[in-house]
Amino acid sequence: MVDVNPEFKKRILEVFVTSAEDPIYAVRSTVPPEMFGAFGSYFSRNPKDFREHLWGALTGQIEEERGDVDIERELSWLVDPSLRQVSDAIKAGVARSQDFFRRWYGKYSHKSIANTVWLPLVATRVSQLFARELAYDQLAFFIEQSTRYVRFDPEEMFRDADVMASRHAEAYEGAVTTLARAYISLTDAAVAHYKRQIPFDKWLEVQPDSVRTKKEKFQRADYDRQVRGKALDVSRFLLPQAARTNIAWILDARSTESDIAAWKGHPIKEMREAAELIEKHAGELAPSLLNHTERNDYYGDKLRDYGGALGFVHDTVQFSKGVHVVHYDPDGLDNFVAHVLKRHNRGGTFEQRARQVKEMSFAEKMEVLRRIVANRNTKIAGFDEWLSMGEEADLVPVTIAVRTDIGAIRDWRRHQKWDRSEALYTLDNGVHRPPMLDEMPADTQRIFDDAILVAHNAERQIRRDFPHQAQYVVPMAAMHEITMRGGLDQLQYMLWTRTTPEGNWSYRKDAFNIAEAAVRAMPWLLGYERCPEGKPFLQVYEEAPLKGFLCLRTEETGLHT
Repeated sequence: MVDVNPEFKKRILEVFVTSAEDPIYAVRSTVPPEMFGAFGSYFSRNPKDFREHLWGALTGQIEEERGDVDIERELSWLVDPSLRQVSDAIKAGVARSQDFFRRWYGKYSHKSIANTVWLPLVATRVSQLFARELAYDQLAFFIEQSTRYVRFDPEEMFRDADVMASRHAEAYEGAVTTLARAYISLTDAAVAHYKRQIPFDKWLEVQPDSVRTKKEKFQRADYDRQVRGKALDVSRFLLPQAARTNIAWILDARSTESDIAAWKGHPIKEMREAAELIEKHAGELAPSLLNHTERNDYYGDKLRDYGGALGFVHDTVQFSKGVHVVHYDPDGLDNFVAHVLKRHNRGGTFEQRARQVKEMSFAEKMEVLRRIVANRNTKIAGFDEWLSMGEEADLVPVTIAVRTDIGAIRDWRRHQKWDRSEALYTLDNGVHRPPMLDEMPADTQRIFDDAILVAHNAERQIRRDFPHQAQYVVPMAAMHEITMRGGLDQLQYMLWTRTTPEGNWSYRKDAFNIAEAAVRAMPWLLGYERCPEGKPFLQVYEEAPLKGFLCLRTEETGLHT
């Protein structure tokens, strides 16, 4: 690595980002969209900051080591005013544009203008609670540090300033430290366990030709990566919400403005400070648009749970994995077919098509569905993701409540076109103990169980004074429920992507639970008039009369990673 004067490096980086130092910052238009996407995607595999990847690209140290190169001389043009001058005409044009925004957006509240301005932002070393809050903005598109490909640093745990200045500091510190150390110990134990359980030769037998035809050293590299990923899929259950992460996202200026105003009233200090940093750095990119960022106490009151005014006596109960269909359209088949017929005929109203559908037999309606999916490619490669180019299927909604571990809910929450809601995290609901723990030595199991006990005791103590901040010590193993509402197209897309055998085993189990619950309520999704009784769901799926409408991934690869 080439040594460079820190001040020079800062000046270079700030040509591309709004700060070389702040933990949250914006990315300037000098970074092409493809580069922002590429470096953002590195977060999934690499814990380094976006700015370090950017610096590596600028200095040629991503593809290869440059050796003895005068980086300051090579990059000096970036900070040379004579080479970066903007003409007076362009400056005047920018000023006129900003004046236009201020008049129409500020004076007349023409917010649709801000919907067309998208802001690329990066947050480094933020907690899991920040990531959760961001995910609830349905227009925020983001990529986050993966719990499968990145081994989290036990030293990199978020310490909430309010709790650390209180009588609960020792309990907080003890919980996050215990969980972090247990996470490392469980990772090492799980790697050893899986190498015994699935040796290289056994793994290779179930791999596709694309892997079996590689040279052995590449095969073994794939194997080691997959074993490590499978181990991290287990140990991630011990990661607390205090585990720091990196996240890159894009969000329109209107939504950014709203989030800033709401988060300024957030009960958690980290979120309030994030709001200030986002306001500062997004404001550099869109100074004429982020005008209404003053604290919004209406939204803040909601984020603070209305000061406990709606609280009940503590009445949580422990539960296990499962799915409950909260609501579905009992006339969903008729309504969907009516929407399709309206879309693909000239003129007419929905009411007219609905009357026509009422006269059709079940078999005739199934023929409509078969025609829709007749040319659909349901092979693994080249899958046609959506049932239609319109949103006819999404006009038929379903609401589900998914009970699972927080780690899996972290993945369900990413399906942002769904409407989602959930309560505060707590260990009172119980723990989803990874079933493979039972196959491991007793001392490994004790590492997990003892860490959970320490975390639960700390949570109970901290929440007396800090009910929201107590979530920081809750590990991903904690059982939780998320309620989600989406259309049928979103449902089938989500189930296809989340039943992939390479996915995390926990949310994959949830996906099959969701599929079964949905089919029990709406058997026509698989072509049944009534759902068969007394058969395992996978058999019901394999024998389905209708193929290609609701598609699941039922194959196995040996290591789900």
